[in-house]
Amino acid sequence: MRYVIFFITSLAAIVVRADATSPAATESDNCPADISFSDIYRNPDDLALNYCYLQQKIDEGDIKSAIPVVERILLLEPHQNRARIIYASLLYHSDMMVEARQEFEEVRSRPLPQSDEWLVLDYLRRIDEMDQRATQTLSLSITGHHDDNINNAPDDDTILFYGYEFEFPQKKVEEYGTEFNISYDLDYAWGEYRQHAAIASLQYTRDNYATQDTLDFSSWYGTLGNRFDFDGIKLTFAGNAQHQSLHGEGLLRSHGGSLSSSYAWNLKSLNLYVNTRLSTGVSTDNYIAPGSDASSGKRYYSKVSGSLTFDKVHNLYLALGYSTKEARSEASSYTNWSTSMSYRWTAAAGQSVAAYVSQSRTRYSGSSEFVTGDPSLVRHSKPLFASLALTLPVNLVENMDLTISGERQLNRADISNYEYRNTRWSASVTKLFSL
Repeated sequence: MRYVIFFITSLAAIVVRADATSPAATESDNCPADISFSDIYRNPDDLALNYCYLQQKIDEGDIKSAIPVVERILLLEPHQNRARIIYASLLYHSDMMVEARQEFEEVRSRPLPQSDEWLVLDYLRRIDEMDQRATQTLSLSITGHHDDNINNAPDDDTILFYGYEFEFPQKKVEEYGTEFNISYDLDYAWGEYRQHAAIASLQYTRDNYATQDTLDFSSWYGTLGNRFDFDGIKLTFAGNAQHQSLHGEGLLRSHGGSLSSSYAWNLKSLNLYVNTRLSTGVSTDNYIAPGSDASSGKRYYSKVSGSLTFDKVHNLYLALGYSTKEARSEASSYTNWSTSMSYRWTAAAGQSVAAYVSQSRTRYSGSSEFVTGDPSLVRHSKPLFASLALTLPVNLVENMDLTISGERQLNRADISNYEYRNTRWSASVTKLFSL
């Protein structure tokens, strides 16, 4: 259920500016502080006191308590147009759209000041928009990028081969590439108050490299599910499927499902928005490229995350994740713990600067006999990823952004073969369409 209050300032002004024929018109400016329900209970027919109590509830953002107050006012003054507008708007902000439309249509049939009529028409327009249950978006992006170690060459010139150390320097390969991404999302609202939604998405990615053709990558990824909203607690069930190709040959087919829950607090007095999320899922990975089936298996994952948004400008995100994979080969089976944090600053004109860092620890159940000579040898890895991105709106085209970013990825491991570092610079243009 949504409690975002549009035009709340206007509504409060309407309350205190009741029609001149109403006793509240002259007395509402002298409202006592901290009116309680017992005050109303002792004087239920005191119209001015009821108006003051209504304004107090609106100022507090207590919509549910405000509705019976304005209902009592309408019993005392059934032809009070502005009170009925307030009543309809409170129903709207309580997601009672059918009842809100009836009240707005009823009051619209009466003679109204132009400002009040505009307000009623605007609410009816918003209700009509919400009746359009399907929301569709299409996103297109083109990215150019440069890597200084695309082949993940080890940092150390000494590597293991069947458990023995050898001097084997490997050249780091610099590479340029282009990435194309197209994403389609569909939300279909349903339920008595449109609080639930069926969701679907389809994403296609293609990444081409200038000289390393064997690294050319493409992927299809689709999801289908439903998001339920139970008085602010959102539960999302989804199934997903993916197909990946490398250099035009099939690499991976996977499918799975996920469950997530989220809840948010809008602390208006602190100008703070808090969002929490818990998710878990399972995926069956089938590697179809020749010689890669040892990596096939089931993968389980969970994540808990939270974000703080202050003054609609500063956003801080924190997450803790866990995943495990049971592959056909011990060398591809692992358990992983990861932590991540990001901060985003957004300017009024839409520019933003975002920093992101993640650290994970992976424990593999075995190792490649080709490397260690002992496939039962457990190995450890500690990948680190950090990025900094600047996003600028492209003012010449609506809903288009330019993003320039730098990324640093390095891996620390107990086996030198797996230690590497890579820096990527990229620039991308993204265009969003509302269908």
